[in-house]
Amino acid sequence: MRGLLVSGAVIVLGILPTAAFAAPMDGSAPLLCAATTVIECSRKGDCQRSSPEDAQVPGFVKVDFPKSVLSSIDGSRTSAITANQRNNGKLMIQGMQNERVWGAVIDEQTGMLTATIGEDDGAIVIVGTCIAP
Repeated sequence: MRGLLVSGAVIVLGILPTAAFAAPMDGSAPLLCAATTVIECSRKGDCQRSSPEDAQVPGFVKVDFPKSVLSSIDGSRTSAITANQRNNGKLMIQGMQNERVWGAVIDEQTGMLTATIGEDDGAIVIVGTCIAP
């Protein structure tokens, strides 16, 4: 019986990632994105790995295409999506807030995310993954 439960759990866990990516990531529905790598670069070009907390960016963000807004999970931080476009299997979004400009590219098939935030004293590069919950 225990072996059957373990086998069932392995099968279910093996299916979950596939199911998470089965929802469309074409900009028709909101996405949930997680930062996996954060790099901060100074204006002088010196770059170093960081964390979302140290870079003062949310570790998880919701991308709501229908409402044209990017927000932290708790909704305390939001930024309007001022431009979005689909091209060759990629979703591209841009916005500006608090003297910062940001942009992101999301692969519609894999959910892979690459984003940048530019400010007067440097830039933040974020690599992550998105899902359509």
